[in-house]
Amino acid sequence: MTIDRKEIAAMLVYISEWCIEHRLGSGIIHDTPDGDSEVEDSIFVNGNFARVLICTYEITGEESYLAEAISWCDSFIDVANPVKTSKGNDAVWWWDTGTKNMYFADTGTALHALFKVFPYVDDDRKRKYLDALEKFYLLITEGTDRDPMDRGQDPSPGWVITDGEDAGAFGVGYRHGRLETRTYTISTAIAGAQTCAALYKLTGKAAYRKTALDAARWVLKEFDGKNIPYRIDGEVVEEYVFQPLHYSLEGLLTSWLYLGDDEYREKLIMLAPKIREFVLSVQNEHGYWGTERLYDGQRSAFLAHFLHWYCENIEADPQAEAGAARFAEYVLNPDNTARYGIPNLIRVSGFVGLVFASYLSPELDIKHPEKPIPLCNYPPNDLKSIARKWK
Repeated sequence: MTIDRKEIAAMLVYISEWCIEHRLGSGIIHDTPDGDSEVEDSIFVNGNFARVLICTYEITGEESYLAEAISWCDSFIDVANPVKTSKGNDAVWWWDTGTKNMYFADTGTALHALFKVFPYVDDDRKRKYLDALEKFYLLITEGTDRDPMDRGQDPSPGWVITDGEDAGAFGVGYRHGRLETRTYTISTAIAGAQTCAALYKLTGKAAYRKTALDAARWVLKEFDGKNIPYRIDGEVVEEYVFQPLHYSLEGLLTSWLYLGDDEYREKLIMLAPKIREFVLSVQNEHGYWGTERLYDGQRSAFLAHFLHWYCENIEADPQAEAGAARFAEYVLNPDNTARYGIPNLIRVSGFVGLVFASYLSPELDIKHPEKPIPLCNYPPNDLKSIARKWK
């Protein structure tokens, strides 16, 4: 079973055209599909879409996709909230969606869009984007001098655990009306391993590398031989099977790319076959994970990314290759596309766009391409023509 690269590219164009149609660059997805209106301004959903737009620009050269992504990044910077840290330094934070809390998992996802677009923006934007990233780092490491939401919640000394068996892990932020500093799998993977690794890539500062490496090591330590548990608020949520691994893999692979730590890489190489075994064991006969459209199943696409990464970096593996191809084949089949969630489940649409970008160029969704991508030879209009079958 082989992956049709031109159809994969057409799916990225399909998702990117949808983003432009729904005016993502304004900071809000307008006219959201039924059932997703509560996340029209979600920084994590829209940040993922911005990254899909950038990847689509990189594979097509079409400037309109890049322009829409930059507009979203500018709007994201504009809605940052200033706060002083516990040490009196300037920091910034963002609302999450719905409950309007400070939620580092969502923020870390959104911040990766700033990293992804970095090579393509002018010097003034580079300064603003990097300033926001560094002030967010001060927030998570130094905490706040007050409740930034003025709800009577406690200030924070910082959200990075520095000692004990959970050293390196991140807390949630603020949740359920209180300061929450206990370990959270997703914020550790995304705000810790992913965001801080990207910051290290941009700046070369040792502090960012240490924070990212400590977070990545904690996530790997959580692997129980099959899966990574979903740990939050001092407990494990057993019903979430796919999303802790889905998000953890994004952070682990970013750290793999940028931290240059041999011990960490060797540990990931050692565990990768066990992760691969679990991912294949829970993939259903259709090629996806979980139940279509249900909460946990909507957060599973990065398992396909892992299978593709495994074949590129660990060993040639016909089963893993076939598993990645089955996922793509299922989603690309017009009989399945909308039912699986594209474009009517906006979380799923962003995840699939990122994963498919990684199929076209390894880890394109989380890194800057080192050389031009051959798919630039596919004119966008050709890809738009293919994409009509999914409407």
